[in-house]
Amino acid sequence: MRDLKAAPQRGLLIVNPKASTGSRRRTRWVRKKLDEVLDLEVEVTRRRDHAEILAKRGADKGYDVVLSLGGDGTVNEVVNGLVADGRPADEAPIFAPIPAGSTNVFARALGLPWDRRRASLAIVSAIEERRVRTVSLGRATGDDVDRLFTFCAGLGWDASIIKKVESYRKKRNLGAHYARAVMAELNEHGVEGDTIEVELSSGEEDLSEGMVVVQNCAPWTYLGTLPVNLNARASFNAGLDVLVLRKLGLSDAARTAASLLVGRDGPDGKHAVTHHDLSRIRLRASLPQAFQLDGDYLGERTDLELSSVPEALRVAC
Repeated sequence: MRDLKAAPQRGLLIVNPKASTGSRRRTRWVRKKLDEVLDLEVEVTRRRDHAEILAKRGADKGYDVVLSLGGDGTVNEVVNGLVADGRPADEAPIFAPIPAGSTNVFARALGLPWDRRRASLAIVSAIEERRVRTVSLGRATGDDVDRLFTFCAGLGWDASIIKKVESYRKKRNLGAHYARAVMAELNEHGVEGDTIEVELSSGEEDLSEGMVVVQNCAPWTYLGTLPVNLNARASFNAGLDVLVLRKLGLSDAARTAASLLVGRDGPDGKHAVTHHDLSRIRLRASLPQAFQLDGDYLGERTDLELSSVPEALRVAC
């Protein structure tokens, strides 16, 4: 592990210029603040997966701190680059996510403010005071995928909704777009889908006809300032949590949706079952199902394994 007190810290800021709340003026403000505590270089992404390449290059060059300025998709790419090829946390740069997307689940789950300026100030303070936290990650493998995730993965209904949200051109007013996508999915396909077999590291098995969502932290997502919980116990300090949504009718779907918005702990009962602190979750679908990772739709999959990767990443927060 590098001794960060022995020399000035070198920092790399990876900027996604297409993030939904981005602007050149705001980026300049962030850079000015970071320049106060880091010997900073800035790279701008130009295409999908570019942030992952830049982050891996930064880790290979020995940067002390790598920061992202973008949304959850940018965070996912940077994290996958920093710990690529099994690089252990203490040999990878410290990571700091500055929120600039529409939801910013990972940054907010770390306790950082949603506002980019306040988050930047909090990160500057953490860097000055050498405050570093080590967190777990999740890994999804199978069906031509091998990728880390920071806060969630989903197979089935929620991923189908994310696909629809991504297809809408306007990215503002996420809550309205999400509601629109839910209604479209209900009208087109209802709430029942093909079966998904769920095998847990605890030895338990279950069956879903709607969706399976795996979490590495809580909450699952946000609608504006409102946190939405599926598994409120999910934590960076534990294994993975999973929600198995069983067969649902329309009335059950409405009650489940309501419990997400007003309940503190999320749904758990006859039609929606949660499991806590698992090392591994195996999913097998009877037909290809929509798949999402950290809120990005990644196509359809039938066979996936989700596993916990303890103490995988150091973060400044």
